[in-house]
Amino acid sequence: MIKNRLQMLGKTAAAYLVGGIAFIQLAPVFFNTFPPENLFGIAEEILMQWLFVAVALGFPISISITYFISNHRKENTNETSKKQITASGDYKQKIAVIPFTNLNKDEDGAFLVDGIVEDLITEFSMISEIEIVSRQTCFNLRDENLSHGEYREKYELDYIVSGSIRAVENRLRISVELSETPDGNVIWSNKYDRVKEDIFDIQDEIVRKITIALLGGIEISSLKRAHRKPTESMTSYEFLLKGKDNHHKFTKEANDEAMKSLDLAISADSNNAQAYAWKACVIGQALGRGYCEMSDDKVGELLGLLDKALEVDGNDFECHRMLSEVYLSMHDFEKSKESGQKATSINPNDPRVISVYGEALLRLRELDLGIEYLEKAYELDPVPQGQTTSDRRLAALFLGYYLKEDFEKCQTINQQIIHIDVRTWLLNLHLHKLQSLDCSQDNWFTKGMKEFNSLNWKMEIDRFHLNNEELNNSLLKTVQSI
Repeated sequence: MIKNRLQMLGKTAAAYLVGGIAFIQLAPVFFNTFPPENLFGIAEEILMQWLFVAVALGFPISISITYFISNHRKENTNETSKKQITASGDYKQKIAVIPFTNLNKDEDGAFLVDGIVEDLITEFSMISEIEIVSRQTCFNLRDENLSHGEYREKYELDYIVSGSIRAVENRLRISVELSETPDGNVIWSNKYDRVKEDIFDIQDEIVRKITIALLGGIEISSLKRAHRKPTESMTSYEFLLKGKDNHHKFTKEANDEAMKSLDLAISADSNNAQAYAWKACVIGQALGRGYCEMSDDKVGELLGLLDKALEVDGNDFECHRMLSEVYLSMHDFEKSKESGQKATSINPNDPRVISVYGEALLRLRELDLGIEYLEKAYELDPVPQGQTTSDRRLAALFLGYYLKEDFEKCQTINQQIIHIDVRTWLLNLHLHKLQSLDCSQDNWFTKGMKEFNSLNWKMEIDRFHLNNEELNNSLLKTVQSI
């Protein structure tokens, strides 16, 4: 805002100086034709002196008028809203909700503060008219110790939402503000002092007010909380947040604790759809990371939890996302696409959602659209939660461009990958064989030969979920040949 105002004042100053100089230079030419002695009874020298004084005095006056006009273009509201921005064209305002300050300064209450912020990120991500960076990226600010300006530059942000929370017995005191980057000018802020049970209403109001500040007073259907039904039990909600907090730690011990908390959340409210969905997610994490043995019973329990969650709330995007992943692993690609599409329609900005949808589209040869979603997931969340590099996002993109036969793009992506996974390694090897290129001395090849030498390749290739039996056989022959 300050930058824009300075630019406007600079343009006004430049225009006035150019115009003033031109006026002074052209005045003598005019006076040659129309002598001022005949027109005004004043000598030309005296009139020129007056013109110089008038031009000099007019400069600060023009600057003052410009500043006054720019300063009064702001919209005033009952709160501290200072500006309204109207979205134009296809450009979407990009925002980040950074971790709120825990004014209680206790670790036990940190899960509540972070959980509320995570829910705000989720709510914003369901608004298709804006773009919000992922939870992981938002929370990175705390670890990276970046200033708002540095954070803005790194993630190309337009706005930052920040605040603080204090829990006092059964009450929450929340302070929140929306600021521009990089100058940090606050364009909206508010304070809330309410009972804990009002937290969902507070979240709704924050999201609604900020969205209106960004986009203007337009009808935004995605602002309606009908997408997801929150629990009416604060006890269940707090156990849900504890479960999510432990899930995000990505350890076996934390995974076990997450399961206990989510069971308590379900006991406190058997209609808490998100508790069922997140319990399914915790089981999925345990299976994916090897915290428990893969079995039909575990998979059946996971699917049962998702069915229960959707029975309670058919619009829970987490359930549809996880169903898409399950169907993908079962090679039911049409159902994977259907569930992914449903999740994406509810939450178009969650990188986990759009990533699995993109993966499903690739299997059905909808390559351009699939790559588009995978590129967006990479942009919003370059380092996925629980990861330390962008390798997973890049591997998904490698597959997309491989299937599209854009081999030059594949090689560009391969150079960005820090630790190549088995699928990308084999696809890259297959690519080199097709082009009769020697890769025997390449670092990625030699490392893969050591790491993947003892794998059951038929089983591994099946886990690629490629939906192309001819390609599967060709990959198997390629690896057998070496």
